[in-house]
Amino acid sequence: MQQISIHSVEHLEQKIIAIETQYAPHHVLEMHSHQRAQLLYGAEGVMHVETPQGNWIIPPERAVWIPSQVPHQLTMFNVKTCSLYIQAEHSPRHSTHCEVLAISALLRQLLLTAPTINEPFQHRDILLFDLILAELHAAPSIDLHLPLPENKELLNICQQFLKAPNIHLSPEQIAAELYISERHFSRLFKQQVGMSFSKWRQHACVLLSLERLMQNQPVQKIAYDFGFKNPAAFSTMFQRILALSPSRYMQSQNNHLNK
Repeated sequence: MQQISIHSVEHLEQKIIAIETQYAPHHVLEMHSHQRAQLLYGAEGVMHVETPQGNWIIPPERAVWIPSQVPHQLTMFNVKTCSLYIQAEHSPRHSTHCEVLAISALLRQLLLTAPTINEPFQHRDILLFDLILAELHAAPSIDLHLPLPENKELLNICQQFLKAPNIHLSPEQIAAELYISERHFSRLFKQQVGMSFSKWRQHACVLLSLERLMQNQPVQKIAYDFGFKNPAAFSTMFQRILALSPSRYMQSQNNHLNK
């Protein structure tokens, strides 16, 4: 694994530091934070970002924006990344939470080029960095966020679900476990995370399945592990949320890796 610690270079005066890293097949970076904002672009593999505010699953050729001082844990599955560390005063985005960003063809080439730029910077290099900031400002966000509630009891339920996903876990079961009415649970959950538990449950299963797909687990095994009656039911939900089937998703990733 090739890795340079940002903490060893974060103090440098340059407004953007670009680092390319090839991670081991399954690598975990424990909870940490940076003085600089971070753009984490995955040219290959799937990344799982966990923060106190929620979870983000990032497929290949997407990026996650991590604001400065936001604690986060990263789990890498066969990932090759380009990270940009940007001084907070030059941040092109103003959100206070993580975002998954779509990466244009232009921005992709800029990100792949950035780690090769060394000091002393030429005029062209400065223009490239400025163009990166402009492209990041314009990059659209993608809803691959799995929000987590602040309520401790609900948070515990969600964290247990993420460890052992079960598509059949119902609001009725949770309400009974918490000794509250189903109506009260449903209202509280939606207030906390912005969506119903049923929708959150579906998104969690689909997003967590990306990690397993990248580990080459069969769709049938994933479907049954997550409690689906058959692989077709899982595939239908997967396609409804990500707009393509699990097999097409894996085919697109394999095509990319074989280029």
